[in-house]
Amino acid sequence: MMTLVIYDISDDHIRLRIANLCKRFGLSRIQRSAFLGSIPSSRRKELIKKLRRFKGKGNIQVFVICKPDFLLREVIGDEKNFECDDLIIV
Repeated sequence: MMTLVIYDISDDHIRLRIANLCKRFGLSRIQRSAFLGSIPSSRRKELIKKLRRFKGKGNIQVFVICKPDFLLREVIGDEKNFECDDLIIV
Protein backbone atom coordinates (compact mmCIF):
# COMPACT_ATOMS: atom_id res chain seq x y z
CA MET A 1 0.00 0.00 0.00
CA MET A 2 1.13 3.50 -0.78
CA THR A 3 0.98 6.22 1.87
CA LEU A 4 0.39 9.79 0.74
CA VAL A 5 0.87 12.64 3.23
CA ILE A 6 -0.24 16.13 2.24
CA TYR A 7 -0.28 19.21 4.40
CA ASP A 8 -1.12 22.89 4.38
CA ILE A 9 0.91 24.53 7.14
CA SER A 10 1.77 28.25 7.21
CA ASP A 11 4.58 28.05 9.81
CA ASP A 12 7.93 27.35 8.07
CA HIS A 13 9.42 25.64 11.14
CA ILE A 14 6.47 23.26 11.52
CA ARG A 15 6.46 22.54 7.78
CA LEU A 16 10.15 21.63 7.91
CA ARG A 17 9.58 19.33 10.90
CA ILE A 18 6.78 17.52 9.08
CA ALA A 19 8.88 17.17 5.91
CA ASN A 20 11.80 15.76 7.90
CA LEU A 21 9.47 13.34 9.70
CA CYS A 22 8.07 12.07 6.40
CA LYS A 23 11.61 11.58 5.06
CA ARG A 24 12.67 9.68 8.19
CA PHE A 25 9.75 7.31 7.61
CA GLY A 26 10.96 6.62 4.08
CA LEU A 27 8.52 8.78 2.14
CA SER A 28 9.68 10.75 -0.91
CA ARG A 29 8.70 14.31 -1.70
CA ILE A 30 6.47 14.48 -4.78
CA GLN A 31 5.40 18.12 -4.37
CA ARG A 32 6.32 20.91 -1.96
CA SER A 33 3.86 19.71 0.68
CA ALA A 34 3.26 16.12 -0.42
CA PHE A 35 5.16 12.93 0.39
CA LEU A 36 4.55 9.44 -0.95
CA GLY A 37 5.95 6.01 -0.27
CA SER A 38 5.31 2.36 0.44
CA ILE A 39 5.64 1.65 4.15
CA PRO A 40 4.20 -1.14 6.33
CA SER A 41 0.93 -0.38 8.11
CA SER A 42 2.69 -0.49 11.49
CA ARG A 43 5.08 2.27 10.35
CA ARG A 44 2.17 4.24 8.88
CA LYS A 45 0.36 4.07 12.24
CA GLU A 46 3.52 5.26 13.99
CA LEU A 47 3.86 8.13 11.49
CA ILE A 48 0.23 9.16 12.01
CA LYS A 49 0.76 9.13 15.77
CA LYS A 50 3.72 11.49 15.39
CA LEU A 51 1.83 13.71 12.93
CA ARG A 52 -1.01 14.08 15.45
CA ARG A 53 1.40 16.15 17.57
CA PHE A 54 0.93 18.91 15.00
CA LYS A 55 -2.86 19.01 15.41
CA GLY A 56 -4.04 22.61 15.44
CA LYS A 57 -1.04 23.82 13.44
CA GLY A 58 -2.74 23.49 10.05
CA ASN A 59 -4.17 20.72 7.92
CA ILE A 60 -2.45 17.34 7.54
CA GLN A 61 -4.03 14.47 5.62
CA VAL A 62 -2.82 10.88 5.24
CA PHE A 63 -4.15 8.69 2.43
CA VAL A 64 -3.65 4.95 1.96
CA ILE A 65 -3.69 4.00 -1.73
CA CYS A 66 -3.40 0.50 -3.12
CA LYS A 67 -0.75 0.18 -5.83
CA PRO A 68 -3.19 -0.73 -8.64
CA ASP A 69 -5.18 2.44 -7.94
CA PHE A 70 -1.99 4.47 -7.63
CA LEU A 71 -0.94 3.31 -11.11
CA LEU A 72 -4.21 4.71 -12.50
CA ARG A 73 -3.32 8.26 -11.45
CA GLU A 74 -2.90 10.99 -14.05
CA VAL A 75 0.09 13.31 -13.77
CA ILE A 76 -0.30 16.64 -15.53
CA GLY A 77 2.93 18.59 -15.83
CA ASP A 78 6.34 17.65 -14.51
CA GLU A 79 6.54 14.41 -12.57
CA LYS A 80 9.00 13.76 -9.77
CA ASN A 81 11.02 10.54 -9.97
CA PHE A 82 10.99 8.33 -6.87
CA GLU A 83 11.34 4.73 -5.70
CA CYS A 84 8.99 2.77 -3.43
CA ASP A 85 10.07 -0.78 -2.59
CA ASP A 86 9.08 -2.83 -5.63
CA LEU A 87 7.64 0.13 -7.54
CA ILE A 88 9.89 2.57 -9.41
CA ILE A 89 8.23 5.64 -10.89
CA VAL A 90 10.19 7.49 -13.59
